[in-house]
Amino acid sequence: MGRHEGRRVLVTGAASGIGSATARYFAAEGAKLCLADRDGDGLGETRRAMPAGAQIVALEGSVTDPAFADEMASRTVEAFGGIDCVVTSAGIVKVEPALEVPPETFRDHLEINVVGSWLAAQAAARVMTERGGGAIVFIGSVYGAGGAPKRTAYCASKGAIHNLTQSLAVEWGPLGIRVNCVAPTGVRTPMVQSLIDQGIYNLDGVRARTPLGRLAEPEEVAAACGFLASDEASMVTGHVLPVDGGWIANGYPTQ
Repeated sequence: MGRHEGRRVLVTGAASGIGSATARYFAAEGAKLCLADRDGDGLGETRRAMPAGAQIVALEGSVTDPAFADEMASRTVEAFGGIDCVVTSAGIVKVEPALEVPPETFRDHLEINVVGSWLAAQAAARVMTERGGGAIVFIGSVYGAGGAPKRTAYCASKGAIHNLTQSLAVEWGPLGIRVNCVAPTGVRTPMVQSLIDQGIYNLDGVRARTPLGRLAEPEEVAAACGFLASDEASMVTGHVLPVDGGWIANGYPTQ
C-alpha cells in the first residue's frame, strides 16, 4: 500500500516538469488524481506515463480562470468524493532586463504563478473545510527568498507565494488545512531546458552556486511535495521547504 493510498489529489501544471513528476509520484503511491493544465497534449503524455489502473480525471483549462478553479474542485469531488491535497505547479518564467519588462509580462507572472495558485487553493479549501481538512502544497522557488537579475517578475511572484503560504497556514490551520510550499533551485524541466538552449540560463553558474553542484530533478521536488502532503508532516504548516542543494544556505557566490 502506498503512502497516499486512496487520497484525492489535484495537481495543476500537470502536463510537464514538476507537475507531471508530482502526478506520477502520487499515482505510484496509490492516489486518485485530478490533473489540470492548459496543454492538452502534455496532459495526455502524463496520463500515458501513469501506472496501469491509476484513477485519473484530466481537465484542460487556464488556472487564471475562476470558473476553471471551481471546475477542478467540483470534478474532483464528483469523481472521487472529496479533495485531500492540492499541488499548484502551474507557472511561467521569462528572463529579461527589468527596464524592458512590459506590464503584460509582469501581470502574466502574477496571474499564472500567484492568482492561479490562489484560486486552486481557495476552491479546494472550500471543499476541505466540509470534510475535515487537507493539505495544500505551493511551488515556490529559491528566487522567492532572494532576488536575481533579469527575473524581476518571477522573483516577485514567488516571493508572493512564500508569503501566501504563511498567511493561509495561519488562517486555515484551525480548519484542519495545512499549507506548505516547496522552494526548488533550478530543476531539469522542459521550461529550464528551453532557457539553457536559448543561452539565457547560466547552467555552469548555477552548478557552481549550488553546494551539491547540480540541478534538481523533477522527481526530487515531487517527493518533497509528497512528504508535505503526508501524515508524516501532520504537524508541519506554514513552512517553505527548500529543495535547492544548499543554494539558500550558501553565503559565497561560488564554491
